[in-house]
Amino acid sequence: MAEICLGMTTSHVAFITQSPELGDPAQVAGFRAGYGRLAQALADAKPDAALLISGEHVNKFFLDNMPAFCIGLMDEFSGPVEKASGIPFRTIPSCRPLAEHLLRLGLDEGVDWAVTQNWVVDHGMAVPLHLIDPEGRVPMVPIHINCSAPPLPSARRCYAVGQWLASALRRWDEGKRVAIIATGGLSHSVGTDKMGWIDVDFDRRFLRSFCAGAAPGVADLTDAEMEAAGNSTGEIRSWIMLAGAMAGRKVELVFYEPIAGFATGCAQCLIA
Repeated sequence: MAEICLGMTTSHVAFITQSPELGDPAQVAGFRAGYGRLAQALADAKPDAALLISGEHVNKFFLDNMPAFCIGLMDEFSGPVEKASGIPFRTIPSCRPLAEHLLRLGLDEGVDWAVTQNWVVDHGMAVPLHLIDPEGRVPMVPIHINCSAPPLPSARRCYAVGQWLASALRRWDEGKRVAIIATGGLSHSVGTDKMGWIDVDFDRRFLRSFCAGAAPGVADLTDAEMEAAGNSTGEIRSWIMLAGAMAGRKVELVFYEPIAGFATGCAQCLIA
């Protein structure tokens, strides 16, 4: 039986590596320090593999073919696809046996994964990896969750898939240790007249529920509630999936600040 040894969440806003000078220096320093905490926690946990859950920014998938959930079935992947991300393009090791295990069980138990065997990931995965595990010490299984194009998986469905992930991981190789990293959010908008607005009240309510392990507070969020906080706030679906996987465990809020220069409510949590 494998053990989920660590969970972590972080906003993946590209400005942290691309244009950090846009943010308030004290806030940016706190955000970078939070990434340092996450990196140290990952090193200390010594996982054999990790799941990396993020929305995809219409690079790998487009509006005409946007799966609800997709798993990378490969020995390695690469990124970032963006040329001006401020981080070097690199190859990241994956863990094909773990991906195969999740794919096989999921298709038998109601999680109908889409599968890709070739993935150049965007900043949603590449930025956190650069700041948490730049040397690629931990094999990562990339998992896409649709946060971009309706029809979207509901918060309740994301939470349920997270619960299933915990069950499936317990049935992987005995003695293995697995971490789960969820990236995205919090409140922000892209390409609308709301761009730059941060819904601090929504962010704080969500973080209170998330840190309390309160399933009704995170799993009952509606699409409309997330959309009202910004058209890209729905990236918190990755956090909700992690909440399902690690229900009942202690959550530490590492960092939260509405960084105006990044136009995003930026947050990080650790789950022991």
